[in-house]
Amino acid sequence: MPRGLTNLLVALLVIGIPPFLVLSNLYVFMTPSYLDFEYGKPGFPKADRFDDADRRANAAASIEYVRGNLSFEHFKALGVYNEREIKHMVDVRELVAKVTVFHAVEGVLLLIALIALAWSRTTRALVARGLLGGTLLTLALFGALGLFAVIEFNTLFTAFHRIFFEGDSWRFDYSDSLIQFYPLPFWFDTAVALVVLTMIEALAVGAIVWWWQRQKS
Repeated sequence: MPRGLTNLLVALLVIGIPPFLVLSNLYVFMTPSYLDFEYGKPGFPKADRFDDADRRANAAASIEYVRGNLSFEHFKALGVYNEREIKHMVDVRELVAKVTVFHAVEGVLLLIALIALAWSRTTRALVARGLLGGTLLTLALFGALGLFAVIEFNTLFTAFHRIFFEGDSWRFDYSDSLIQFYPLPFWFDTAVALVVLTMIEALAVGAIVWWWQRQKS
């Protein structure tokens, strides 16, 4: 295998592992089950405009919509969102669809890189190098991100929405349904849990690779 291609495949593993892990974990939190977990926490903010049952039903249906499991007609028929909120949720659904495609493509590319490097005995050792490099990069990136989220979550929250959404389309009043269903503590908990889960998985990958190398030596 040409040296340039080998280096490219190793770099793909290193750079590709952090986004692949974190995007894989998104699906854990985009579920009604996670919603129930958050709503069941002691001290989690109550909704002013909805009782617990209606809040849960509408919030869960909204998650199914952004995941592509509920039609726009059924989503709009919930009757709990104003036009600005509906527009934002349409934007969120489009973003989730793009992320899903990106995640699938990235997964295929990572698999190709792993197989290509592992195919030849001369490049097989580079699989471990790429995976360990990706593990270290994940720990560094998400360690820093997690620390920043704890210290300056509002800044991180704002930066995320400014990158992925136009203007102030994501800003809502406290009385709006989106804030009633998903208050700021929900997003803080989710961000921290996402970072922690991603780092745990990176550590698991690193431990497996380390054990594999020890078995070979």
